[in-house]
Amino acid sequence: MVTKRLGLSAAVSAAFGLALMGTGTANAGSVMLFFADAFNYTNANTYSLYAPDLLTASASGSDDSETVASSANLNGTLKILNEGVDVTSVTPNTASYASLGDTITSSGPTGGLNLGVNITVDGSAAADNAASDSTFLEVAAYAPGVFDSNAYSTPLWAAGYALGTDSTVIPGSGGIAGIISADGVTSLAGSYGDGSETIAINIPFSSLPSTFDLFIALASYQSGTGLNWDNDYSHTLLVSLAAPNGVTFTSASGDLPGTVPEPSTWAMGGIALLAGIVVRSRKNSRAPYNKLDASFAPRTSDRAA
Repeated sequence: MVTKRLGLSAAVSAAFGLALMGTGTANAGSVMLFFADAFNYTNANTYSLYAPDLLTASASGSDDSETVASSANLNGTLKILNEGVDVTSVTPNTASYASLGDTITSSGPTGGLNLGVNITVDGSAAADNAASDSTFLEVAAYAPGVFDSNAYSTPLWAAGYALGTDSTVIPGSGGIAGIISADGVTSLAGSYGDGSETIAINIPFSSLPSTFDLFIALASYQSGTGLNWDNDYSHTLLVSLAAPNGVTFTSASGDLPGTVPEPSTWAMGGIALLAGIVVRSRKNSRAPYNKLDASFAPRTSDRAA
């Protein structure tokens, strides 16, 4: 096994004065094609799960009246919660971060067209001091291989969005307000207040190769003294891709809405289906599935809600 470093930036470490990088594992020599990442930090503790080549990740924790939680799912779902009360008179540094990455391939004529990324988000950012609070969404596309190289500062295309009423996001600035810049975001494409929002994003295909790595992150950081804050985007961010007529998207995960699995995934599914048919033909004496008999019920998915 080889350790893969978590895609959190050095800027985060500098802003918090801490080494916030986490680790996950993948087969030695393999190329990471997709991931789910849930990272949280509160006071002096880290709660995280980084899942290379897996579909889901979630983590949560609390201490000193600070609570953080996040989850990511390649079905297009991100959630974060960062809330607390500074009762210790010590500067709280908290972070809640959820991200997903998937390798996307487009097929068909794309000249002069855009890749559509449709996002709905519902939540709020409330803090005594908005300058000490930074809650945002970022969407970026990279050359294939970034999930291994962690070269997130050089995207092919990137956009950032400030979220919540009490949130300060200033690309290029110092401290937590400028953390978003670590992934190559140079300016904000929009700012959204509290409540339910719809964000329609268009990425020109002219800026993308036919195969690229898509990265989407939802994050909230807080740093200050004597503050109350409640940044709650656990009501869910949903993302899906939209292809122009004549264009199709495949994804390495096979799970991201708006895409279909890579051909190799379809082939494996066909083999599994054929094997299942053979097994059923040999076991025709087995009782049929009974909805009232739990012993024959299909296993429930363990993906995050």
